[in-house]
Amino acid sequence: MEKKMTIIHTGFDGIDLALKTTVPIELVEFLEEGKATAQELMTDVWGTFAGLDIQTGQSGKRGGYAFTFRIYEFGATWFAKKPRASDPWGLYVSIGSRELALNGLDRTRQTLDALLARLGFQLPHDGVSINRVDFAVDVLAPGFVLDPDAFVFHSRANRKAIAEFETEEMNGLSGRTTSVTIGKMPGRQVIVYDKREEVMKRRKYEWPLIWNANLQAAGLDPIDLSDRAKSQVWRVELRLGKDALRNRKDIRGWGSLHEHLQAEMDQLAQDVTLTVPSIDSNRSRWPLHPLWPTTQEAVATRLFEHVGTVPPEAVREIDLREKQLDFLKLIAANSVTLAYLDGLGPNDFEDFTETLPDRILGYLDQHPRGIAERFQGAAAKYSGILVR
Repeated sequence: MEKKMTIIHTGFDGIDLALKTTVPIELVEFLEEGKATAQELMTDVWGTFAGLDIQTGQSGKRGGYAFTFRIYEFGATWFAKKPRASDPWGLYVSIGSRELALNGLDRTRQTLDALLARLGFQLPHDGVSINRVDFAVDVLAPGFVLDPDAFVFHSRANRKAIAEFETEEMNGLSGRTTSVTIGKMPGRQVIVYDKREEVMKRRKYEWPLIWNANLQAAGLDPIDLSDRAKSQVWRVELRLGKDALRNRKDIRGWGSLHEHLQAEMDQLAQDVTLTVPSIDSNRSRWPLHPLWPTTQEAVATRLFEHVGTVPPEAVREIDLREKQLDFLKLIAANSVTLAYLDGLGPNDFEDFTETLPDRILGYLDQHPRGIAERFQGAAAKYSGILVR
């Protein structure tokens, strides 16, 4: 029998926007220089434009976008085109899950508008085209087992509606199914997956902070991800791509999003359901799995409701600590290898580390790249993660 299921996060998990605007020539020049440097160093680089710390990528994006960039303290990827009179849609912004989880939709929109103005972009009243919206429900569900055969398409859905969900993908790990995706973009899509597994594999350390802050706010005990049996977190994600947004309610800008998105997300949560299979040959009569009413209620009551429980600076502090730990691991591993190549053993290692500072300084003193230049390189790569 399934143990109690507890919602530990709900919120928008991604929003993609095309913007009808021309990239200011000064920003184009900045991005061209940054892209050239990034390609030379083979890594994204940081610079300053309009008082903002901006990280420029090595490449652009399909569709004519020449540049990729990110702005410090705003969790989104920006894609920009070189100005062309024949193409007024010069900017594309993909807002990520972290930004939306920490700040919610309204604050994220406010920040986006302020950044657009600061960068010199000008948009007409119809200058926003929403191309994708994802909404996530994270559920603490100890004992839950994902069954790919338990998904059912509602019997009231017509053949065209059913057909869009016939694309199904599954992934597994250690003999168990860790994700099931139904439907395909840019239409409608539902995915259920092991969020705990993804967080640990991809080192998304912000999510334990968010989950435990929400649990604490609800008067519940925090979870410990080291105990898998008690910390199974499953995410249900409902996704609407460009076709789904346009074809049903013609959702394009922010106004129509607020007007029609609730009905569209509710419908998606009804058209695809997770059930408990039974001997009944009519799948539409299979009872809903407890995870699904939990999800449906969250979508119906929390779609535009968001309360941030974790300050963004707390997440940036974790980013900084993890990057420092990454380099400490490299230093430790390389030091042991160097000691071994020097013919030393474990008992000699402590004395060996005392010689390292002089050896490092001696190496740097003889190298054609000076220490000032090396610090400039480090700043170009990593200044964006410093807590300020």
